[in-house]
Amino acid sequence: MLNSLQLFAARALRQLPTALWWVVSLFAGAIFSIKLEKELFPNTPAAVRVAHVVWKMGLLLVPFLTMLWLWRITLLIEHPGWRLVWCIGSGVATVVMAGLALMLVVILLLA
Repeated sequence: MLNSLQLFAARALRQLPTALWWVVSLFAGAIFSIKLEKELFPNTPAAVRVAHVVWKMGLLLVPFLTMLWLWRITLLIEHPGWRLVWCIGSGVATVVMAGLALMLVVILLLA
């Protein structure tokens, strides 16, 4: 049982979009840049504005790339019953992430 679970996890991690790794890395870098503004960029106030833009873009892109990853995993499942479960879960996650992204767009535009 554990061996098949490890195999599934390895196959699922191979399906991660490369863009998700880049966006998460840039998102983390932007957070550190914002938090360590005085130490990293004492004479460059524009760098913090760029970090805020990268942070906001990361907030919008991570849900969509995660949704893409869930659908890629769904296509890996061979058993029809488990594939149905993953399709339902991915569909629910898609609706939730779309709603979350819409809320984030509204919040970020008003902020």
